Amino acid sequence: MLVPEGSALAEGAKGLLEASGEAELAALVARSVAELVGEADRWSMGAREVRAYRVVLVVAAKDHVLLTTHPGRLARIRDAFAAAARSPETELESLSLVLALPPAGAGFHRQAGGYRDAPPRAEPPPPPEAVLGGAAELCEARKHHDAEGVLRRASIEQSFVQAAARSMRRFLVRLDPADFARIERDPPLAEALASAVRDAAATADEPASAVHFGLRLDGPAAPLLQPEAELSRSLAAKGVALVPVARPDGRTWLVAVGSSGVVLVEMVPGPEKALVSRGEVKVARLRVSADALTRPERVDTVSAQIVAALGAAKVR
Repeated sequence: MLVPEGSALAEGAKGLLEASGEAELAALVARSVAELVGEADRWSMGAREVRAYRVVLVVAAKDHVLLTTHPGRLARIRDAFAAAARSPETELESLSLVLALPPAGAGFHRQAGGYRDAPPRAEPPPPPEAVLGGAAELCEARKHHDAEGVLRRASIEQSFVQAAARSMRRFLVRLDPADFARIERDPPLAEALASAVRDAAATADEPASAVHFGLRLDGPAAPLLQPEAELSRSLAAKGVALVPVARPDGRTWLVAVGSSGVVLVEMVPGPEKALVSRGEVKVARLRVSADALTRPERVDTVSAQIVAALGAAKVR
């Protein structure tokens, strides 16, 4: 093959970028993985007959965001790869951006298959959960922390549906009830979730996929995130269960359930403040500073006050 292997091609592109003063883009190429995919297409270019190759560049979430939000940078990388691949008999057909999925760091095209000359897999193909993890990392890189939290609490299923002459991947992202109710009221949040999943699942041959949402019905609820998890562990040791019930507008409402009663717990941002208790909808409500739960000694103090509030509450 006259076209160099993906790694050699990437080295050539990196050298061209460095020579043209694009050190940042050269470093991005160096920490990414370039792969040749599919068979070469035959092109006629005047008197020349060339083989045109497709290349995918597998990048980390932060680099994916950097390139998709600044298309000019991706274009300069593509030009460098095209120059590195150009010879009397070869050309670059396309350079596609693919997200590296956890845990192996491979693109989803490794799982989707269909590339006869793709590099051998050193790890098993990433499961659909890897797409979900990659989507959450994308949201983190995009600083969309609400969407990141929703995806980290979610589960995912995958199927293939026939669309015209080809099949399309379809993902069902299952959300906990509070998150599902929230995206029904917040279409931009729903689109941010769907966009992240589509971007995480994109491959050179299958750039599009369908994303749908449903309720989590399979087994236990998603684990609580920090700092909720610390409070949950402390309360569990005292015989009290902590359950998320709503996450409106970035806030979190939890219910502490004990043998003697029920207490609503609202997580609020900002510095520590004294706990405020007042009756509301026939249930005691406590406001807890999230910052207070970053120190172990305060977590136990807060959980003790919740237990005390439960003792004064009654299930109605």
